[in-house]
Amino acid sequence: MSVALLALATLVAAQAPGATKAVPLTVQVEASSKEPGVAEWTSELRTALAARRHEFRLAKPGEGAELVVRIDSVGSGQDGTSRLNGALVLGEVKRSFTYSFTSVRAEAEKLARNLRKLADQMKAGGK
Repeated sequence: MSVALLALATLVAAQAPGATKAVPLTVQVEASSKEPGVAEWTSELRTALAARRHEFRLAKPGEGAELVVRIDSVGSGQDGTSRLNGALVLGEVKRSFTYSFTSVRAEAEKLARNLRKLADQMKAGGK
């Protein structure tokens, strides 16, 4: 009996008004330089975003993107960690950022998880 109720609740929730499915955000990841650290970050972030198909869609070559993630440089931080400098561009809004990290893959996945929230804040005017 409880399985039937769970199935019914799931069906009703899926059909409820206001239960809209989020449209994936078209995103482009750009490298501002040819340095190896920038290329690695660009590649890992593209992979992490592509895995989050429900939130993001990578822009095809020549296609405009709603959100551009620009990776400018990667260098050493003062505390022995590495440091990424970049910018998020959403329409006319540009938000520069610096990101400290130790593992490119793990941090690219973390950034991908949080990128939709950042983009939504930028859309709302929260820069």
